[in-house]
Amino acid sequence: MIRFALVLAAGTLSFGVVHAAALLSEAQARAGAVKILQGDPYGATPEAVAATIKQVNYLKDGNTRACGARKRPVWEFHVVVVTPNKDQFSNGVIDGFLALDARSGRIVCANLPMLE
Repeated sequence: MIRFALVLAAGTLSFGVVHAAALLSEAQARAGAVKILQGDPYGATPEAVAATIKQVNYLKDGNTRACGARKRPVWEFHVVVVTPNKDQFSNGVIDGFLALDARSGRIVCANLPMLE
């Protein structure tokens, strides 16, 4: 009985470690970013939103351009959008970063307008 409990505990702990260590691939993170950004002013379709993503970086230490240092790995996306209205944003240009948690895909931070 004690041996069974030890095996069960070891299995549970090892599953927890494997589960906690799983990181999103770049493709998974990119799909998540597109879903978060889709809509005005970033693009109405996934293809249009994907075209606004200029660079993707995996940051193991979480040192982001969007919001500084975070103590967890993130995927950071450089997003640039040129809007038709030059009176909006910075002369009609949105240029910022979106950081997603590398494990969950949730927003860690962003310095982009109009994200809820």
